[in-house]
Amino acid sequence: MRTFRFRNLAFIIAVTFMGLFRSPGANAQTISSPYRFIEGSHDFGVMFGIVQENRGAMGIGPGGGSLLGGRYAIELSGPLALEAAGYLIPTDRVVYDAVPGKGLVPLGNTDTMIGGLDVRMRFSLTGDRTWHGVVPFLMAGGGIAGNLSGPSEFTAEIPAAERVGFGPSFLGIMGGGTRWIPFQRLTLRVETSLSIWKVETPLGFSEVKEDLEVFVDQEWLGVGSLVFGASYRF
Repeated sequence: MRTFRFRNLAFIIAVTFMGLFRSPGANAQTISSPYRFIEGSHDFGVMFGIVQENRGAMGIGPGGGSLLGGRYAIELSGPLALEAAGYLIPTDRVVYDAVPGKGLVPLGNTDTMIGGLDVRMRFSLTGDRTWHGVVPFLMAGGGIAGNLSGPSEFTAEIPAAERVGFGPSFLGIMGGGTRWIPFQRLTLRVETSLSIWKVETPLGFSEVKEDLEVFVDQEWLGVGSLVFGASYRF
């Protein structure tokens, strides 16, 4: 009987000591999460990218090229944020002379500086948190775009009614991308978007309408872009 009680007592003491020694380690264990809350509600930075060329059916729209600009964003409730962006697109366009019997005769290319301003609503797919530092998003918005360049060097060679202008035009934009927040204050970003703007045909081009395969009074053009950015959060 004494032997049985001694063994029971020894077993209880052993289990107690094991529990005492293992408890601190068990309490120190934490479950790591791939999600992390985003610090700061303001974001200001620069962006640069490549803009696709789409001159339209008649070839009178601006071409493609590089993009350089700045962006400011403020986080709203939950997954929503409001962004404002301004940018320049140095490009070119083809200058045409409307010649009866020949149609539109190209005179050459002239440098063109396109400027754009837009406001976008951004929706983060992970809400106000990152997933392994990554935040995929969708966006949509609108603004204005236009030609900031002066008169073309071909201005004196063509009548005023044949001079192509661009803008100011309504600008619609939609797209998506990913933000990467490796540190609390730094955000890196890549996005692809589709911008839609209007190109109007000069009145003088209607004089050679019969000589053209395609003639439109105005045309809405979709222009794709790939844009990278870096910003500071505060």
